[in-house]
Amino acid sequence: MALPQMLFYLLLTKVVWWELCFLLTLSFLSNIIYHIRIMRRLFFVASILLVWMGGITGCKMAGSANGSDSLAVDSFKYAFADSMLHCNIVADVPQGDDSLAVGVRAYVNAQLDSLSSVHAFDASRSAGYGGDLTDGQALVDFYGKLNVDSMRAMQSPDGGAPEFQCSYDVAIRLAAQNERYVTYSVDQYVYGGGAHGSAVSYRVNILKSSGRVLGATVDAAQLEAIQPLLLHGVTTYINARGQKVTEDEALKLLFIDKGIIPLPAHAPYLAADGLHFVYQQYEIGPYAMGMVSFTLPYDKVKPYMTAEALQLLETGAADAAK
Repeated sequence: MALPQMLFYLLLTKVVWWELCFLLTLSFLSNIIYHIRIMRRLFFVASILLVWMGGITGCKMAGSANGSDSLAVDSFKYAFADSMLHCNIVADVPQGDDSLAVGVRAYVNAQLDSLSSVHAFDASRSAGYGGDLTDGQALVDFYGKLNVDSMRAMQSPDGGAPEFQCSYDVAIRLAAQNERYVTYSVDQYVYGGGAHGSAVSYRVNILKSSGRVLGATVDAAQLEAIQPLLLHGVTTYINARGQKVTEDEALKLLFIDKGIIPLPAHAPYLAADGLHFVYQQYEIGPYAMGMVSFTLPYDKVKPYMTAEALQLLETGAADAAK
């Protein structure tokens, strides 16, 4: 064989060898990426399941209060999932016809209505479950299907294939109770495309004597007077997240008018360790700040509380002293 031919075949062999190595490497990397994606999806699903299962500790449950007047509830859930959309709803619904059970059921229904994704298209529209509120499964099924249909419409405005992934998760749970009130938690996360989803989280006290939601706990007329406590709470929250700031620096990070920190949109709620404040996303700061939350001890916040909230505290102290 002539030397030019030998050089040609050697060169061709090297090219083929390098191309083969490249293809094998590409295939290997593709497999790694594929498995990483699978593992990420499995981890995501497992995380949801762990949170979901951890949140539902049994069909029947009651709060921490002792005695026959404790509110007992049944936990109901709706779950839907496919490759482009998942929807999870869980709600604690009491039975009975006393004023507390009736009031709590009405509250749960109202929150599921107001948090429904249909309001993204028409803010004035009511989802309007009109069935039997003692049928907790029918209640969550109604809102589950309603939100799946609503999110589907958002994914496919022209009726075609879904254009992006969506998720809708709501949990309305009995969080705590004592002899005077029950505390319900409301948590929602919705993702409808874009850089990130949106979350909502708040708590309310519902009076055992009437089933009515406790209204304002801080006197709005005391807003200026309570500013030092609010600023201290906000600063403590920011510092706990790893960003060390002074109170003056914390104030400059907030989206507020004239340096006045407003009261949260959802009234601060009573708890055993103090009055809890929770601000929603963007309420007083940027998205990266999260939901600013802190607790003010009663011995400091009492001078700024409403008469009704103070009465609940004093009744509780008197009961404890017996």
